[in-house]
Amino acid sequence: MSRVNNRSAEELRRRAEKRLQTSKQKAPSPTPPAELQRLVHELEVHQIELELQNEELQQARLELEAYLSQYTDLYDFAPVGYLTLGRDGAILKANLTGANLLGVERARLQKQRFGWFVTADYRVAFTTFLAKVFQSQSQKTFDIELQKEGGGKFFVHVEAMVLGSGRECRVAMMDITAQKQAEELLRESEQRYRTLFETMSQGVVLQGADGKIISANPAAERFLGLSNEQMQGRTWTELRWKAIFEDGTDFPGETHPSMMALRTGKVQYNVIMGVFLPKADKYNWLNINAVPQFLPGEAKPYQVFTTFQDITLQKRLVIYNNLTPREKEVFKLLVKGHKRQIIAEILNISPKTVDKHRENLMEKLNLYTLEGTVEFAKLIGLVKS
Repeated sequence: MSRVNNRSAEELRRRAEKRLQTSKQKAPSPTPPAELQRLVHELEVHQIELELQNEELQQARLELEAYLSQYTDLYDFAPVGYLTLGRDGAILKANLTGANLLGVERARLQKQRFGWFVTADYRVAFTTFLAKVFQSQSQKTFDIELQKEGGGKFFVHVEAMVLGSGRECRVAMMDITAQKQAEELLRESEQRYRTLFETMSQGVVLQGADGKIISANPAAERFLGLSNEQMQGRTWTELRWKAIFEDGTDFPGETHPSMMALRTGKVQYNVIMGVFLPKADKYNWLNINAVPQFLPGEAKPYQVFTTFQDITLQKRLVIYNNLTPREKEVFKLLVKGHKRQIIAEILNISPKTVDKHRENLMEKLNLYTLEGTVEFAKLIGLVKS
């Protein structure tokens, strides 16, 4: 440090000597005796040194004032509200943005408790938060709801850190009301989507780009005969459903509409598939649509939504309407509970013929249980509920 000061002093003297020499050249004076000349010279140099020091101090003061003005502008008009709080939560300093956020003139904010602006639901949590700030040397963050002095609630994101003395902390506040409102709207939208997803009559299955099932709604669980947990993380091929086309031929898993949509990037509409449900011992007939989803700018789908509409009843009705008159007579007597012998006598046919008709009816209508047959008969009005 002494070397730096010595260099500064030497530089100052050099500049003073130069200025004095210039001054003497402009205004020559009689040469005094040598000693007096030396003393006068020293005084003149010292005077100029003081003048130079004063000029530097004046320049430094002007620069400091400019920096202070700039800092004040940045502090007061920053988009973030700044407060300085004491340990008791009293507001010691505030910038204009902070005062505007709280709806109070800055002059009236001093010594007011910040906690007065915190809504009742957040007051205890804020007290705990402030205590943690003063106990720690690290920055702490917190989202709280505030209330302006004139009314009106809003949310702020608070970042707080204790200052060097440990008796004050600096608080930065950012208004996040719009963000909170957007989050609330998103939650409501997600809730509506979830409610729709869970309650809609159509089955819905979401699959990723690899074809693995991400989620399925309750309707899809009913249609496909598996729970959401059983389906998650598996592809149609891995689940090994017994699926058929309308003509009864096998429906390979890799040709499932969702897999085709992922592979081609094209929507698959109105694909008819029969899915065998082992527990019910019957086929469910489904009308399937698969819609690929794309990220912006991407040509390959990142997931696919598949919807299922159960058309088993509609398909069964078409088949029933195309039955022969004799088959319909046999079916009506069967669902009314008549035995084969009685049916044979009523229709004047053999019991074996009745058995053959019943076998054909069950095969055509895809009905293999008495309960399912009676339920269908009720739906078409052959049996009263």
